[in-house]
Amino acid sequence: MEHQAARGLRGLEAPAGGPWPRRYRLPPAHVPVLADPDDVRYRAFSGVEVVRAGRWLPQLVQAFRTGGAPPPLPWAPEGRADYHRAVFLNLLGKQWLPAIADVHDRLRAEPPARVADLACGPGWSAIAIAQAYPLVRVDGFDLDPDVIAAARRNAGQAGVSGRVTFAVTDASGPGLPGRYDLVTIFEGLHDMSRPTDALRAARGMLETSGSVIIADELVADEFTAPASDLECYHYGWSVVSCLPAAMGDPHTSATGAVMRSATLRRYAQQAGFRSVEVLPLETDTWRFYRLTP
Repeated sequence: MEHQAARGLRGLEAPAGGPWPRRYRLPPAHVPVLADPDDVRYRAFSGVEVVRAGRWLPQLVQAFRTGGAPPPLPWAPEGRADYHRAVFLNLLGKQWLPAIADVHDRLRAEPPARVADLACGPGWSAIAIAQAYPLVRVDGFDLDPDVIAAARRNAGQAGVSGRVTFAVTDASGPGLPGRYDLVTIFEGLHDMSRPTDALRAARGMLETSGSVIIADELVADEFTAPASDLECYHYGWSVVSCLPAAMGDPHTSATGAVMRSATLRRYAQQAGFRSVEVLPLETDTWRFYRLTP
């Protein structure tokens, strides 16, 4: 507590009388960031990720020296951070998708629309879509069996498991099931070792009038130095996490978190998409794209 007060994270209510009688408070402005997981500003999960990233730095340094790939980073003992839960539940189905008029209309209409959420993680994006659009059915896909198990638990607790399913599936592999009105990839494309293959698979899943919506990091269109604080943040995670995690595949595209618009357009063109549109959605950290075949 002294450490946090010294750093300014907490205020000191009763400084006199030695360490035991002291009382501390969390400033109101810090509550949504550090203590309210339902607030879109909540970022306490970043602490888990910092610990995990630090734990494999020796292997990461060796990989950079040799040109190889570090071993896969296990989630234990720190556990899995619950990324973007509040952001998806508060914004995805309530602001972002409604701003894309024809997609919004289709998700509300009969017959019920089908949505595929690739790299779904613990399922909050799929759950948010199902909550916002009571008719739709959503299938979430991810490589990690543990995260799919968490997604199923989350869907059950959210009361949408009858319309939301999850499966362990490689998004870049062939044979993804069904035809969908909408395919989504939220902050996952840059992490994929074969993003072009994933986009090609997504295109093959679409109904004739369907589209792919992608959200990825909000970075500049061109490299500049020095860069903005946000871009430096993305570069930092790219070097210690996103890029090395994709290097175990000998055919990796080695994208990293700083995926500029031109790179995504190139992947989409190689996957056979006819057009890539940058959507006019205002967010603090992400840029939204719409791909149409």
